[in-house]
Amino acid sequence: MTTRVTLITLLIATTAAGTLPARAATDSSRPQGHLGAVLELDGDFGGDDIARVFYTNGTTQTIKAGQGITGAVGLHYQLATLPLDVAVTAGYKYVTTRASNANIYLDRIEIKAVGTYELPNHCWVDAGPVWHAGTRLHGAGYLPNISFDDAIGATVGFGWRWIGIAYTNIHYSSPLTGNVDASNVGVTLAWKF
Repeated sequence: MTTRVTLITLLIATTAAGTLPARAATDSSRPQGHLGAVLELDGDFGGDDIARVFYTNGTTQTIKAGQGITGAVGLHYQLATLPLDVAVTAGYKYVTTRASNANIYLDRIEIKAVGTYELPNHCWVDAGPVWHAGTRLHGAGYLPNISFDDAIGATVGFGWRWIGIAYTNIHYSSPLTGNVDASNVGVTLAWKF
């Protein structure tokens, strides 16, 4: 899986790099470089099962390692001479269960640095490293509390204007669980000011 993500990232980077001189030379109306704020909201799905909750009505719910909603803020810089934007964001990723008598959840801090290459018609592709820190499953006395080691992974995505689809390859580990695949696919909403 890691080899495939590396190849996809290299393909995107090679394609983007091959078109940079032509795009920069033809777009003389580009404004000067711009530093601004970023607001981002992600909904991610996937990863290995790390917990299953059984309810008294006979239903179950599974928490997946890559699952969660992330709210993030950060800064971005739009280069003046290239259709390239570099952004760094810090966010909080959270997923919980529907249990009414216990607060069972998985949370983490997510730091992301991505380069976004602008394509025609307001489309874009992006790629970069991601770091998850403080990843912890809170069992509320029903499950063991699990603290995972910090993890570094990679993300790639594409989109149109402020909405996109992203794939993140990342793995967590802890003495209790061993290696856990937290890779995920998600929908990203990002506003750059």
